[in-house]
Amino acid sequence: MSHRHHVAALLLLALAATGAARAFGQDAGVHPDHMGSHGVGHAEMHDHYKAWHPPDNPKTSCCNNADCRPTRAYVDENGIWRAWNGLLWLVVPPERTLPTDFAGDGRSHLCENKGYIYCFTPGPPRS
Repeated sequence: MSHRHHVAALLLLALAATGAARAFGQDAGVHPDHMGSHGVGHAEMHDHYKAWHPPDNPKTSCCNNADCRPTRAYVDENGIWRAWNGLLWLVVPPERTLPTDFAGDGRSHLCENKGYIYCFTPGPPRS
């Protein structure tokens, strides 16, 4: 491989890594290794979170001062949302799912404690 082709390949690899980092929240000020962990990123969105309620229980809050945070999420092969809680990919019950981009920032968010999901909102689809 010529030097020019090697440099071009490295540039393409760097661009792909940058895109992947953005997709997993690195640009959001949350380190990707901690994305979804309990309490990480809660403070920046607390004013939004405190007004959230599970769709099936409007009298209960989703937020308990650190339960909600930005996270990574995906739809599995069965059409079920999965959200990362910092340790595990949790299955999101449909009755706990808020509308897409409910936080208005283009990211997925999870309100969860010890594996119990209070609320989840998926980010909008990415192309």
